[in-house]
Amino acid sequence: MIRMANNEKNTALHEAACCENVDVVKILTKEDPDYPYSANNYGKTPLYMAAESSSSDMVLALLEKSTPVSHEGPNGKTALHAAAMEFRFADAALRKLVEEKKKMIKETDQYGWTPIHYAAYYGNYGMVNLLLEIDQSASNIANKDRKMTALHLAAGRGHARTVETILSLSPDCYELVDNKGWNFLHYAMVSFRVEQLTNLLENNPLARSLINEGDAMENTPLHVLAAVRPKEFHAVMIKKTQANYDAVNKRNVSVRHIFSYGYPKLKEEIQKLSKDFGRGQYSNGVICKSELEYNDDTKDDYKDTRESHLVVAALIATVAFAAAFAIPGGYRSENGTAILRRNKAFQAFIVADSIAMVFSLSAVFTHFFLSLKIEATKDFDGALFGASLWFTFFSMGAMVIAFVTGTYAMLVPSLGLAIITCLIGLSFFLLVIWTMGL
Repeated sequence: MIRMANNEKNTALHEAACCENVDVVKILTKEDPDYPYSANNYGKTPLYMAAESSSSDMVLALLEKSTPVSHEGPNGKTALHAAAMEFRFADAALRKLVEEKKKMIKETDQYGWTPIHYAAYYGNYGMVNLLLEIDQSASNIANKDRKMTALHLAAGRGHARTVETILSLSPDCYELVDNKGWNFLHYAMVSFRVEQLTNLLENNPLARSLINEGDAMENTPLHVLAAVRPKEFHAVMIKKTQANYDAVNKRNVSVRHIFSYGYPKLKEEIQKLSKDFGRGQYSNGVICKSELEYNDDTKDDYKDTRESHLVVAALIATVAFAAAFAIPGGYRSENGTAILRRNKAFQAFIVADSIAMVFSLSAVFTHFFLSLKIEATKDFDGALFGASLWFTFFSMGAMVIAFVTGTYAMLVPSLGLAIITCLIGLSFFLLVIWTMGL
């Protein structure tokens, strides 16, 4: 009965592994330790399911059987492929899986991806470290479609620590190129943050040696950096780097020219890589764009949302301006001063109203300046857009505080009503906290 399969070719052990029921898996493997268990209709064996669910206890329970357990998965994958994607830490179960199934380290799926390809793509540096400790040559294997190694994938996804791990354990792969002639530094120039690039070039002589190496079109990593991230170009380059700024590609365009005038054609080609999923294996695109690099879609989205943001900021500024001259309690007729000027709540109202005015006008000005910058440079500045949002949020909060304190100053003789009104007004912040938690 234990070995009986249903219409999907699932045995009881398949079902237990699928449901991540560790206790049942332990019971079934103990009762029937000699049955290898083949794959179901989806191409998954119990060991593959256990690795896919990142369950260390299930993996150990299956590996401790007296009969070697099958490890097949769908599309040519193995249990080690699944573990490379799902396991975040190289624990005892993962180490035992790698040691008992060493042949799986170099096994490729239908896309030519080994387990180290998946570990590098998803930034699982612990898994990369474990695999390379056992077989360093696995880092030299390239996938089918783009001829990318694990080092290319890690650099393309911006996983600096994984890149460092591969270079330290298997430095022989650093010069390998993909089908475009790109080395790993080409990818790092697009996806690494400024500090990561600086550290890489400062501390790794292998990376520095690739700075002038051209691809199939003779574009060096410097061409890529200048085309995609001109504002960060000088921040990345360090004195000890022997960079050739006059190097030209096959279109006779130099690094210096790109830095001064841009290179839309190369920039567009690189941006397409962030949306290229291949045949499905690049689930998040071939590369990830750096945090300061935005494409034309982002600029279009900003144009669509700018009007609504400006309306909100301008409305708050208008209300704050009006409230400053229609102050609670009114004025003294003899000298025009505020009647409640010595009241603490009234003083808090004036301060909060002024803050709301300044922040809302700052948001309006930031949107105006960002629009001018987009028209002049065609670049979207995410930092400015983020600042405008924060200015608007702060002005909203200040406006609520101004309402609460102004109302309290006027209703303080009726203390109960004043407190209730303040609590109702301050409930806005509870709404904000609840919304941020969604």
